[in-house]
Amino acid sequence: MSNDQNQGTEYWAKQLSNVELPVLSTVMQEISAVTQADDSCATQLSEIILKDSALTAKVLRVANSAYQNPNTENPINTISRAVVQLGFQGIKAISLSVMMVDSLLKHEPKERMLEWMARGFHTGVQAENLLMHAGGNEKEEEVFITSLLLHVGEMAFWSCKNKVADELDESLDAKSAGDSEIEQEILGTSMKQITQALAAQWNLGKHVEEALNPGHHPSKATEAVLLGDEISIAAEKGWDSQEFRDVLVKASLYSGLGLEDARKMIEEGADKAASVAVTYGANKICHLIPSTVEKEEKPEPKSLKADPQLQLDVLREMGTMVEQMVDINTLFQMVVEGIHRGIGLDRVALCLIDPKVTTMTAKYVLGENSDEWRSDMRFPVISDQDNLFAHCLHSRQYLWLRRNRASNLNHLINKKIERLIDTSNCLISAVYASNRPIGVIVADKGKDGVEISPEQHESFDHFSQQTSMSLAMLAAKRKEALKNKR
Repeated sequence: MSNDQNQGTEYWAKQLSNVELPVLSTVMQEISAVTQADDSCATQLSEIILKDSALTAKVLRVANSAYQNPNTENPINTISRAVVQLGFQGIKAISLSVMMVDSLLKHEPKERMLEWMARGFHTGVQAENLLMHAGGNEKEEEVFITSLLLHVGEMAFWSCKNKVADELDESLDAKSAGDSEIEQEILGTSMKQITQALAAQWNLGKHVEEALNPGHHPSKATEAVLLGDEISIAAEKGWDSQEFRDVLVKASLYSGLGLEDARKMIEEGADKAASVAVTYGANKICHLIPSTVEKEEKPEPKSLKADPQLQLDVLREMGTMVEQMVDINTLFQMVVEGIHRGIGLDRVALCLIDPKVTTMTAKYVLGENSDEWRSDMRFPVISDQDNLFAHCLHSRQYLWLRRNRASNLNHLINKKIERLIDTSNCLISAVYASNRPIGVIVADKGKDGVEISPEQHESFDHFSQQTSMSLAMLAAKRKEALKNKR
């Protein structure tokens, strides 16, 4: 008998979170905490996504899919724009879904995990359709992510490789008793209890909690999720099975559609679920969804590199956002993202100064191994001789420090600056709004990174100039708007 047997709910929740899926657990908790906090903002959510270039690419791929963005003439090129266009909760749902799919399909999971993930996607689409026809007032993205997380315990457990999973798998195949009885005997708990524990531990929110414990008077959205779950399981028995005919009646009553129209809605939902799964990178599960659609294989996105077209797109969007008088935090986030992903600079920080121009502090930071920038990049800027950043700010220069090139600025580089950035391979620029100093932009290729190219230097300077111009225009527009109000 394995030492993992009969350990109970708390043991398995901790085992899955801390041992089997620590990265997924951490990011799920981060995203959930940000999106549920009263004082949270879109910038915080964007920063979590942008810390991982692969996650960024996948979120943007989903955001630009026909499912999320039917208006393909206006593609979403940045996470900042995605949050504006699809909403805070929409990007949360996409991010959690992408992270879960990516983590659970990374290795070779058991067939049972693929089955539960397929049901999750199928349930999500069916629940969205049901709620739409029933006139529910909950946002559909919440219904989708709740559906996908409804069996997160099963998916997490069956994504792992251990002897207990193998034994449970064999016992469930043998079917000597009901699933929950077999789970209790071998695990000391049930999959539903594990899911409830993970939902609490990962702080997945009230919608998931209610779906797992619906009570006597569940919300319209929870009813849609639970009915969608029934549909996904019944459809596996066959479109003409008694199980499906029974659930079809329930769907008809809930949605207000006739039986024929309800069947059409469900069958179209199954076809759609298969294509949605492909969009999220879950190609492996499509054959498990009762669908008539031919599945399309899509290539995985490539790693971060310079993208001239993205640079142009971001610069164009910056102009649009100025016209719309967008929140300045969104503009700053877009600038940093454009330099990071568009120019291909590994670490980027936009440092803002205090009102009295005494100190600059990193406020927007992107890139791997840049945690120190966020916590430690704080320098005095009272005099242009205080340090390298102060000199750049006061002289309004665009600096390119290069390897094997002599510099007359060495006296402005202290040990703290040397620890934080690669002072032989970095770019620094001052940011102003007309004559008002705003801060500096700092970027490098990481310690021991490849040399910054002349093209990257030129693009960085252009972004910096455009940032200052955008801030000046935004200030003028707001001043004019204020004047017109009086």
